Formats: sequence, structure tokens, C-alpha cells
Amino acid sequence: MRAVSLGAVSYLALSLDFAGGLSAFGQNLPPVTVDAPSQQRARPAAARRTQTSTSRVQRRVAAPAPRRVEPVPYVTPSTGALGAPPAPYAGGQVATGGSLGLLGNRGVMDTPFNQTSYTAELIANQQARTIRDVLANDPSVRVVQAAGGGADSLFVRGFYYDSGDFGLNGLYGIAPYYSIGANFIERVEVLKGPSAVLNGMTTGGTGVSSGGAVGGSINLITKHALDVDITRLTGTYVSKSQFGGHMDVSRRYGDRKEWGIRLNSTYSNGNTPWNRQTDEFGNVHLGLDYRGENARMEVDVGYQADNLKPPLRFFTVAPTTTIIPPPPKAGHNFQVPWAYYAPTDFFSTVKGEVDVTDSLTAYAAFGYHDSNINYAYPSPNISNAVPGLLSPNPAIPATFQLGGLWSRPFAGKETFETLAGEAGVRATVDTGPINHALNANYSINDRTYTQQVRTRSNNPVADIIFWNLYNEPTNIPKPNFTFLAANQITGVRVSSIGVTDTMSMLNERVQFTVGLRRQTAGSEVLNFLPTPATPSRPFQEESVWSPAYAILVKPVENISLYANYIEGLQTPTVVSGIYANRGTVFPVAQTQQAEAGVKIDAGRITTTLSVFDINQPSIITVGSGVTATQQLNGRQRNRGAEINVFGEITPAIRLLGGLALIDGVQEQAQDPSNNGKKAVGVPALTANIGAEWDTPFMRDLTLSARVIYTGPQYVNVTNTLTLPEWTRVDIGARYTFTSPWNGKPIVVRANIENVFNEAYWASAYSGVITLAAPRTYLLSTTFNF
Repeated sequence: MRAVSLGAVSYLALSLDFAGGLSAFGQNLPPVTVDAPSQQRARPAAARRTQTSTSRVQRRVAAPAPRRVEPVPYVTPSTGALGAPPAPYAGGQVATGGSLGLLGNRGVMDTPFNQTSYTAELIANQQARTIRDVLANDPSVRVVQAAGGGADSLFVRGFYYDSGDFGLNGLYGIAPYYSIGANFIERVEVLKGPSAVLNGMTTGGTGVSSGGAVGGSINLITKHALDVDITRLTGTYVSKSQFGGHMDVSRRYGDRKEWGIRLNSTYSNGNTPWNRQTDEFGNVHLGLDYRGENARMEVDVGYQADNLKPPLRFFTVAPTTTIIPPPPKAGHNFQVPWAYYAPTDFFSTVKGEVDVTDSLTAYAAFGYHDSNINYAYPSPNISNAVPGLLSPNPAIPATFQLGGLWSRPFAGKETFETLAGEAGVRATVDTGPINHALNANYSINDRTYTQQVRTRSNNPVADIIFWNLYNEPTNIPKPNFTFLAANQITGVRVSSIGVTDTMSMLNERVQFTVGLRRQTAGSEVLNFLPTPATPSRPFQEESVWSPAYAILVKPVENISLYANYIEGLQTPTVVSGIYANRGTVFPVAQTQQAEAGVKIDAGRITTTLSVFDINQPSIITVGSGVTATQQLNGRQRNRGAEINVFGEITPAIRLLGGLALIDGVQEQAQDPSNNGKKAVGVPALTANIGAEWDTPFMRDLTLSARVIYTGPQYVNVTNTLTLPEWTRVDIGARYTFTSPWNGKPIVVRANIENVFNEAYWASAYSGVITLAAPRTYLLSTTFNF
């Protein structure tokens, strides 16, 4: 059925593409009159027109060159956020600005936060398959889920960011849940630091215990019709033998090209760079939009499916572990052959805004996401013991064998149904020398999580399988998963009202922003097992006020100095049934950030420097045995500095990268002896630097390279286990030439990731570690019609 589903997606995309796209090019379009742009605040783009020459009567006299009239770019009004995203910066790899939730669209030099917006051009040139590939460019972000595992959870500024918290067109939790195809994404906006006032609280995970997006947030802007019609077909290859293709068709209609439609689809299937692993992946996305003079609207509908066999999971490291085994050789598959991982996602957003007056815009948005996943696999635990031997008493060690693994396999089905919406107004008001940019909105997010998990029996010890990290477990039979081990429904609802006022003076050289959000969050659990570890409980909610302050000063036009205070919020947590204070509902946890920075725009290259201090509260266990309780008294503090650079050194050389220095410390640990020790999974130094060079010796040939470095990181809270530093080198090339059939460009791209095929442990978080991807070859050819 999965193959049929993915095949249907591909067939639908092909049918729509060729029926509505290429056929249009086989017809002579009527001429379109181009109106000169007026002084209107927002104007749809006009179509370009070709003037046909009639001077053929004179022999041997060349006809005059056709006069090309470029389309008039659509300009989004200052109080609007739809219609056209901020333009790309020099070099085309990042944008000149991005969306800041409640504050609307802001340029880089007018943003009192650290934000980077990666463009569709960067995505295409690096042949990014999913969003995790795009985020490999950011020094403040590290993917913590296993490569080859089909999930994209992150660390941002050293704090966990759940894959279910990605925003889609400003609505969080609406993007595909575990992994997101990059082919239909126009911008990947990375905001470092908490954003409760800007975006509200995220639901995250199962909804009952959200990570809260306290280290940063990721918002994805989908593709919509361009000012110029396009039809692109791309054939792709990824090692070892994944073949596929992308389709991208864009059209605008109407007298002033106010109506737009854009279709994106991708499909690939075959063997991945890992031994014995296959991946069948596909999606289709349709974007519709209307760009009127006083109103704008965007509608997005998408479907994505993945079938990964077998998924490569993370490794659990027990507190009693004394050694981390060396990683196996690159491309080694440590997973059992019968494991599978098959998520599907349907997602949609509808956004609209109306200019009530020249200085007042009202807007509303709604999103819906339905995610389903079926899976069966063992998640390996590192025991370093001989297979078949697992000591029940940690004081009596089992027989040592480096790389020994054990797990209790399970199969399950999970669903996430998410609804998100917002409505608000943006206005500008002049009060003498001070201009006010006012924003107010109401937002709501509701997620229902359903889970069923089955094991072989109700005896955990009898269900355990054993194998070794360095031997591929091809001879372990698949169990019959007949025992219902988990059966529950959990839900979370978060709603809030937010207001901000940005006061600017001296021609916007001084900008001061104040904001406040009243956040309400509640959750419930309905458990269907007779003796569940987490009992059912009715809906309970808590409310909290969360402020934000920011100042930005431009001593000269191309330098911005800024500082901010802002918070991140985590959903209320209920103590489970194994503790003496079970049923206790902890209030909304408030993470606090103070940040300062400077941004320098040299015209074609921009450098930013920021320093930050983030304090996150956490839950710790106090006492032991039957009297043990949980308390919201823990705390992790991450202090650091970031340097980012993007743009062009010369018209032929582009740079993108930076570094992050982070000191993550446990300040109030569960065991007081760990106070002052380093936080788990937070390297002291991470760095990324990438460059592109348009070669002078061969026209239209571009060479690229990127280096990614991650310093050592601790695996456990006692700081007795570490993962070594690692460095990954990527290279690439692309060549553009003119098609002999239609005179349009053909682009050939080739990339190699992890050139030296290094094997290494990539990340650590929450008691688990993950392996990196082996050397990967990517090749594609894009045709324009």
C-alpha cells in the first residue's frame, strides 16, 4: 500500500505538471499590456511582454532585438506579511530579512534578535533533501537525531528543539512531523533564542511535555508563484542507488497577475549510503495565492510519505556505562533487517490579510496537520556485554564485550492531529517624533496524540534481544508483537494573547520594542490500560504572563547594535504515578534569555556578533524509593557567543558560515555533586564555513566547499563519558549551460558530503548518542521549459 500511495503522489504531480504546465508552452499566448508602476503601496506584478518585429522586408537586415519588459515586483506593505518575502541578500544564499511572528516581517538590520533565513537557491544548489540538510549550514544548530533515522530533532544554542515544533508559514506544529522535504520550501528561517512573545508556546513532542523551543525556533516558508512563469524538471541520484525527480511548475494569472498557482513534487526510491537500507520518499505540495492591491491570501495543501527500511535509531547509554565504544565503520548498518519506519503527513495552511487603511492591516491564519506513523524496531542499549548476558545487578558486571547491545523490540502506531490558528492586527501610528508599530493577536494550538505500542509478551526480560554493534544483526528473527504495552490518548491546548509596540525615532535609528503575552496551557491524559504507569487525568491548565524588551540603535546606517530580554515557555508537566507526589501539576516553566549583539552590513557581506545567557528550569527527582518526589527545581544555564557571516567577498566568491561558543552548565542538578559540571550534548565550540567560487577559467562553472566542526561533548551528567570532536568536509560543483532545444538554462549539480568517509559519534542528548552519515554522493540535472 505504501508503494501505491507514493506512486499515486508521483502520478498526480506528473499529471498536473504536464497537463497544466508544458501544454501551456505549446500555445501562443496573447500579448499582455504592461502598465507602468504607480505610487500605490502594493501592486501586483505585471506580465512581461515580447514585442514582435515586422522588419523582415529588407534583405540581410537583422531584425531589432525583442524588447523585454520585466515584471513589476510585488511590494508587500509595511503592515503586511504576505505577498512577497524579503529579497535575497548578495550571493543569494540568505535573505535580507525574515518573519518574526507577532512583529511581522523585519529586515536583518532592523531585527533586535539573531535570525538567519536560508533561501530556495541555497537549498537547490546544495541538493538538500530535507530541512536537516539546510540546517547543516548554521553553527548554532546541530541535528541530534540519528542520520538515517528519518527524524530531524535539533539542538539550538544547546537546547533541545523537537521535530514536531517546526513552523509552517508561521503556524507551529503544522509542518510534517518527523522530517520535512526541502523541495517545496522557499525559506528556512532560524531564530536563535526563545520566542514566547513573538510566536507563543509550542506544543512539542506528545504535547504533555514540550521542550518549549527555548533555544530557538525554525519557521518554514512555502513556495508560491513567482513573477515569471517557470516549469522545471529535475532528475536526481543519491548514493548508493536512490533515483528520483523533482517537479516545480509556477504560473500567474489575471490582468495584473494577481492570482498564482505553484505545484511542487518529489519522489525517490532505492538504496541509501548505509548497508541494507532502502528509502522510498515522496511528497506533493500545492500553493495558491492572491495578491491584490489591498488584500492578500495564501493557501497551501501538501502530503508527504516516507518508507524507511530499516531505520537507524539512537543508542541509549545507561548511567552505569563506563565506556563509549568506538563507532563502527562508515555505512555500517547495526539495525535488524525487519525494522521499518513509515510516517505519512497531510498538512495545510490558509492565511489572509486585508489593509483596512494605509496604516492598519488585519490578518488571520489557520492550519491543520494530520500525521500518522507505523513502525517496528529495537532501539539499542549499549551494554558492552557478551550477547545473552545482562546482569540484573549493576554491582555484578556481566562478561565484557566491547559494543555489546540489547533491546526490547516493539511495534506501534502513533497519530498527531494538530490545529493552529491566529488572528490579529498590525498598525503604525505617528505621535510627533516617535513612530509606533503596534501589533496585537490571539493564537491557539491544539494537538491530540494517540499511541498504541505492542511487544512480544508482558515479560520485558524474556523479550530482550542481544547483538553487537560491529556485527550486522541479519539473523535475528522478527517477533510476533501481540501484547498491548501502551494505549493512550494525550492532548494539549495552548492559547494566548500578545501585544507589542516598537517605538522608533530619528529616522528609525533608535528602535525600542516592548511586548507582553498572556499564555494559557493545559493538557490531559486518557489511558486505556488497566494498570498504566501514567494514569488518566482530566484536562488541567495553567496561565502565565511573559514579557519581552528589545532595543536597536544604528549609530551609522550600516551598523546595528541591539539587546533583548525574552522568555521561552514549556507546557505544564504532571508528575507520573511512580512518585510520591504523583498527580502534581507543575506550572508553565519560564526560560529567560538576555542577549546583546552587533550587525555590520558592508554592502555585499554582512557580519553579526551576539552574546547570550539562557537559563532553563527543569524537573529533578528528590529522594529515593517510595518517598521520592519530583520538583521543578533543576536549572541549566547556557552562556555563549555567536559570529555569523554571509554574502559576497567579490562577485565571484560567496561565503556562508560562522561559529558558536557555548558554555552549558548544570547549576541545580538532581545530584548536588554535579552542580557546575557541563551540560549533556553541548559542545564548547561548533563552527561552519562554506564558500562558492565562480571559476574564471570556465564560464558558468561554480565550485563549492564546506567544513563543519563540532567539539567534544559530554554524554552523561557526571561528565565521565565524552564523544570526541569531529570534522566533516563537503565539496560540490555546478555547471550551467544553454539548452539546444529551447535556449533555456540546464543546471548540472554534483555534491559529495563527508568526503573522507569519516565514522564518528555525531551527538549526545538526554542519555542517548547518535551516529553520523557516511560519505554520500549527490547528482542532479535541472531542465527548464
